[in-house]
Order: sequence, then structure tokens, then C-alpha cells
Amino acid sequence: MEINVLPLGQLGTNCYIFHQKGSSKCGIVDPGDQGEQLAQWLKNRGLEPEAILLTHGHFDHILGIPGLRTAWPDLPIYCHPADFGAGETTNLFGQRFPTVSSFGNVTPYREGDRVTVAGVELEVLETPGHTPGSVTLRAGDALFTGDTLFAGSMGRTDFEGGDERAMMASLRRLAELEGNYQVLPGHEGQSTLERERNTNYCVRMAMRG
Repeated sequence: MEINVLPLGQLGTNCYIFHQKGSSKCGIVDPGDQGEQLAQWLKNRGLEPEAILLTHGHFDHILGIPGLRTAWPDLPIYCHPADFGAGETTNLFGQRFPTVSSFGNVTPYREGDRVTVAGVELEVLETPGHTPGSVTLRAGDALFTGDTLFAGSMGRTDFEGGDERAMMASLRRLAELEGNYQVLPGHEGQSTLERERNTNYCVRMAMRG
């Protein structure tokens, strides 16, 4: 599996594009909020997305969907149902943003579900705390951790729906996964799970229970 990362939008959200070597089919994790730019990047490389997979429903991870749908109108979306959102819009930072459900063609996934996109199997791990429906996607030796686990820190829990106790449980769960993984977070740099176990204060606190 080959993985590219594009930091997109005003918050520098990491959008991940994965595909099998030699294949034009790809999957997208968290398209950020520059969908037209992302669509052009894909076309320039001869890549065609099969699905969008969301780690959670915050605006900076989903606003790229309309731009992608302009190029690929039937592109499906996967999201945990707890982050679908109610109605067409939601409020964050005093602004109104579209909900995941407002885009249509959204398939729910939950704990233990396995989704195959572009020949890559991804397993859904529920890791709430940043949002009720936050998930980590495990694909081979990679963990797409969204805004749950960052290199050296963790996601915020002070937004609506955030839960610090749930976040600690989620970090502990990730830390207890056997072996080492690439940690591919929703913002800033990448890491490894072993490094986070050893050096991330939030993870170490969570491991102490």
C-alpha cells in the first residue's frame, strides 16, 4: 500500500490518499476542505477514488467532499453514525457548517467493521473522545488516527460532544494494540505507536489508567 498525505485547508488537515502500487484506484481518508484542489491532484496522477472514509465529522475534515463529488458524483462516504449530525448544518466556532448526513450517500461503519477500498482492507476501531463518533482506521501497519492521537499529544475534548474520559480510554486502547504501527494523525506530523507509548505524555497518562 502506498500512502500520500496532503495538508489541506486553513487548519492544515492531513488528507491521506492510499492505493495499491500500480493501481489507479484509491481511497481517501478525511478530504479536508479543498476538494477541487484534491480532485485536480488525483487527476494529475491518474488516480480515481473509490470512497471517502471519515475519522470524524468536524468541518475541517469533511468540507472537501463537495469538490470531490463535482468530479465523481457517486463517490460514497463512510462515517460512524454518531458523527452524521442532525439536520443540514451544525454550529462550531460560532459558525454554521454542513453535517456529514447533508452530503448524502453516507454508509455507517462501526466497531469491528471491515471495509475494502481500492484493494485495501481497513478495520474500524471506535475511539471516541474528540467526538462521539471518532474512529481510528487500521490498514496493514498503518493507523489513521484522525484527531484522537497526535504525535506527542491528543485531540481536544472541549468541543461539543468531546469527552476527556472517553479520550483516555481510546488512547489506552490504541496503546494496548500489539506491535508497532505508523501513526497517521489528522494534523501535523506522523509518528509510530511505539514512540507514542514511550514519549507521549497523554498516552502515558492513559496507560496508567
